[in-house]
This record gives sequence, C-alpha cells and structure tokens, in this order.
Amino acid sequence: MQNISPVWTMIGLDIIMIIYSLWVLSLNKSLGNKNLIIAGVMLGWLGVLHVGLSNELIFPADISGVAFLAIIFAAVGVVGAILFLIKPVREVLLGLDQQQLMLFQGIRVFFGATFLMQASLGTLPLTFGILDGYTHIGAGFFGLVAAFAVAAAVNGTRRAWFANIFGLVDILVVASTLALVLLPLIGPHHSMMYAVFLPAPLWLWFHVVSIWKLIQEKSYVDDKQKA
Repeated sequence: MQNISPVWTMIGLDIIMIIYSLWVLSLNKSLGNKNLIIAGVMLGWLGVLHVGLSNELIFPADISGVAFLAIIFAAVGVVGAILFLIKPVREVLLGLDQQQLMLFQGIRVFFGATFLMQASLGTLPLTFGILDGYTHIGAGFFGLVAAFAVAAAVNGTRRAWFANIFGLVDILVVASTLALVLLPLIGPHHSMMYAVFLPAPLWLWFHVVSIWKLIQEKSYVDDKQKA
C-alpha cells in the first residue's frame, strides 16, 4: 500500500482549516458575502502556494536559514498588513470575541497529528516531527480548553493567557528551528511550508489580537475598580 502523499495531506489540512475558520467567524453573526471573499482569497493563495512549492519556484534551493527566517517574518508582516490595514477585514478581526479567537487555534490539533505521522514515515526528522506534533496538539487543545472556559466564565482569562503564550512560543520556536536548523535537511519547498505560509501567520495574529483584548479587558476592570 502506498503512503499518502504528504503534499496532498497538507493541502487537505489547509482546506479543512479554511472551512473551520469560516465556521468560527460565523458563530456570532453572519458575514454574508464576506465569507465567500475570505474563502476565495485563502483558497487562491493556497493555489498559488501549491504551484510555487510543487514546482520549486518560490525559493532558491540553497537559500540560507537566516534569509528563510527573514522571509517567514516578512510573510507574517504581510498577513498583518492585510488584516489591519484593510478596513472591512480589520472590522471583522477586531469584532471577534475571545471565545472565537481561542477556537481558531483548535484546528492545530490535526496539524500536530499530521506532523507525528510524517515523522513516523520519515518525511520529517523524527525528533522534530514528534516535538512539533505534540506542541501543536497542545496548542490546539489548550485553545479549545480556553474557549470553553471563556464561554463558561470559569477562569477563562487565565486559561486564555496560558493558551496564547503556549501557542505563540510554539509558532516562534518551530519557525526558528525549521529555518535555522532543519532547512538543509528538508529544503525550502517541503510540505511543511503549506502550514508555515498559510495557517501559521493567521494563528500568530489571532494570538496577538487575543492578548490585546485581554490587556484591554484588564485595563477596563482596573479603571472600573478605581472609579
């Protein structure tokens, strides 16, 4: 029996992530045509990413780890610019509640399970695949726990802080390790890049917005107590 292609596994995961994200976005209110626009943009980028990665067109084969890490951070910056500088997108993002922001992270459980699978098949270096798999599963699980805690008003703030810090550290450590340590082993067009250049920047910004809202909530409570 042939192994399932890691490329198509990652493409399938990205599509599931897009569908899941649209569901989370629509939890509190219908976004109407905005859902279709968001889906179209994300699927369009996935298509461009697939063409570039499958044909090894995006990066030089001998790109350095430092340059690759800089590109990852630049991609995060571009995603941030799209999220915050385009008014309709910014309004949707800032209108999300804490429960939704935490729910977005839940899909990472499936990405973590896939990294474990790839490590067992030899597609990823064993140690990295196991560690990355479990930390992604942890980030997704803690996000879901935090979402439930926020909804139930049971230590939601504390759990949201923990989920955000754990999830952010996971993304930053994985990106740095991938670029600075593993790049010579797996190359810049590995199937991991389907996660690095589509869902990961979004997860990072969801963490940032969630933390910003937690700080705003604390400031509001402190001001109310002083009044």
